[in-house]
Amino acid sequence: MRITGYWTVVFSIYFFSACSQGQPTEQLPAKKNGYVQIEGSINHPADKGYVVLEQIGEDDINVVDTLMVSSDSTFRYSLDNKKPGFYRLNLYDKQYVNLILDQEDVNIVADGNRPDGLAEVSGSTDTDYFYAVNNIMREFQQKVNELNADFMKARADEDEEAMKAVESRYKEIEAENTARIKAEIDDMGNSIAVFYAVNFLDAEKEFAYLSELAEKFKQNLPDSRYTEQFVVQVEDLRKLAIGMPAPDIALPNPEGDTVNLSSLRGKYVMIDFWAAWCKPCRMENPNVVRLYNKYKDQGFEIYGVSLDRTKEAWIDAIQADQLGWTHVSDLKYFDSEAASLYNINAIPATILLDREGNIIAKNLRGQELADKLAELFEEA
Repeated sequence: MRITGYWTVVFSIYFFSACSQGQPTEQLPAKKNGYVQIEGSINHPADKGYVVLEQIGEDDINVVDTLMVSSDSTFRYSLDNKKPGFYRLNLYDKQYVNLILDQEDVNIVADGNRPDGLAEVSGSTDTDYFYAVNNIMREFQQKVNELNADFMKARADEDEEAMKAVESRYKEIEAENTARIKAEIDDMGNSIAVFYAVNFLDAEKEFAYLSELAEKFKQNLPDSRYTEQFVVQVEDLRKLAIGMPAPDIALPNPEGDTVNLSSLRGKYVMIDFWAAWCKPCRMENPNVVRLYNKYKDQGFEIYGVSLDRTKEAWIDAIQADQLGWTHVSDLKYFDSEAASLYNINAIPATILLDREGNIIAKNLRGQELADKLAELFEEA
């Protein structure tokens, strides 16, 4: 069990602009339109280092300015901020306080020496939304950790019923958590905090909801670069949404012959992204073999896409696990053309297609896969 973020921006810890001297309090301009005042205090200021305001970009972190800390460990800074954005206050490279700044002034009381980043932030509604989401996810992760411990014990005891009970409980708390995140998003209005919160939704299951959000922000915040990025991501997801035609794949099989996914039209096909090195994939293989043998004569085929790096490991795993279906791979790991085409960043991953090649389900495993195939072939 794990949490998967679908809109997470990965930021590097490099500075891409030079530091400049912050304005001392007595030189600050009066509050005016477009300016946000950032002030606060540091309980444990460092003897060396800087307090730096940084803006979080799409794939980098840019220094905005160095803040002057007075002798009483307070600071005050006026930011020319025409559009809402994601920021963080870097205190001596020891503590980082995340902020979402728009037009509201913000007050920060920081420790200055806390790697966990905990600080008192007030005045910014958008930042309050950010931390509300973090609190929801913290509670969820605590529950997941407890369930993981229960699952590991059940597996060690080879207690199948207990493992199923844990999996069922996980689905319940995952659904509860999704409802809480969506309720929080609904309260945010047009805040760009939404673009942080959607990280914690399952984009496959919540595609319709995300699509509605994209339309809302296109109408209400059309000039924001965050809206633009979000809309692009939703449109990329739309290409792989339930009901859409599955993009074709053309990769070599173990004999070196190219096999197109589209060549299997007329059958129900499960695209199975896996690898010899992937333990969860290998653990699921006996279940997939059983289901394949049960339904292959009724028109079920599997198109296995390996994300292995070497042909030897790939073929050895096929033989060891007795995987008798169609196999292809370009042996490029997660740089595989097929993985890129289907936005695969974790395995195992499956996509189930109808006889016309349209996507009808995703990431079915275990009993869920068995139930879905029984439904399909009972209808057929």
